[in-house]
Amino acid sequence: MDSLTHITLGACAGEILLGKKLGKKALCWGALSQSLPDIDTVGSLFLPADQAFLFHRGITHSLLFALAVGVGIALAVRQIHRKHGVSLPFLVFFFCFQLALHDMLDVCNSYGTGLLEPFSHRRFSINLLFVADPLFTIGLLVATLVLILKHSNYKYRARWALGAIGVCVFYLCFATFNKIEINKRAEASLEAQHIAQKRYFTTPAPFNCMLWYIVAAADSEYYTGYSSIWDDAKHPVAYEMRKKNNALLKQAPDKAVLQHLLAFADDYYTVSQNGGALYFNVLRFGQVQGWRVNHAPFVFSYPLSAEHGGAILLQKGRLAGWDGNSLKIYIERIAGKGINKQPQ
Repeated sequence: MDSLTHITLGACAGEILLGKKLGKKALCWGALSQSLPDIDTVGSLFLPADQAFLFHRGITHSLLFALAVGVGIALAVRQIHRKHGVSLPFLVFFFCFQLALHDMLDVCNSYGTGLLEPFSHRRFSINLLFVADPLFTIGLLVATLVLILKHSNYKYRARWALGAIGVCVFYLCFATFNKIEINKRAEASLEAQHIAQKRYFTTPAPFNCMLWYIVAAADSEYYTGYSSIWDDAKHPVAYEMRKKNNALLKQAPDKAVLQHLLAFADDYYTVSQNGGALYFNVLRFGQVQGWRVNHAPFVFSYPLSAEHGGAILLQKGRLAGWDGNSLKIYIERIAGKGINKQPQ
């Protein structure tokens, strides 16, 4: 998830678990520990782009890191706050819990999280939340601001924190229900359109959990589509077909870069050519306004001829072309309107 979500969730959890002992310092320790796994973004700045994608949410997002670093921080904080009487076992629980909670929340996104690093390079993802979802974060933000502004003796501090986390739990349940419904709709539409898919996934479109992006893999092509929980259930999902073009990979000049990209894509990719240049497109991260435009470009499109120093950002172009009008159309699409797309 985005940094603001981790900071505010950590602060609220800190208030609940340590607020009575440490006062507002609990907010700081919670926010700090929740943010710590994302220290890997600093390391990514010094790596070639193809390696940086795999480094992010790798070892620093593993359960081993949560345990080892959690114990280390607990030992240090025990010395700092010895006079407050917080036991070492509880501090170990607190920091390990915060770090592990960061990891579990990131598993909800499509990026993939290396929970078992360094013993296994498998990435875990349940595609339940978009990486930044205002509806998930707003309650945490409001509660954190209240906790910062109110006095340490304010008797409703824990209630604000618990209420905010309760809203998050409710939202996760809402997202889970939506995903189950969209999965049923996707399967029915694929079957009705005689698309022989081998596997598929659904993941939320930007900033909400009501409009979903669907990708189905067939033998040599992929089918992509969008569906809102507010769409007419009788209306089939409109899929677009994209050829995998696997044969074009033979033209990739750097096989090591290609192997990194293949691992990152988790076998959801296409290869395309534009102006003689070869591009590796990872389907897991959606399309640039794909809910609005036919055959929209993919958010992650890596030029295979790029030099190692030419890093390309995953989020680059995700919001390209957005303005007041496109936002209005997007909200209408979430609400189940404006299903017909414009040509690219």
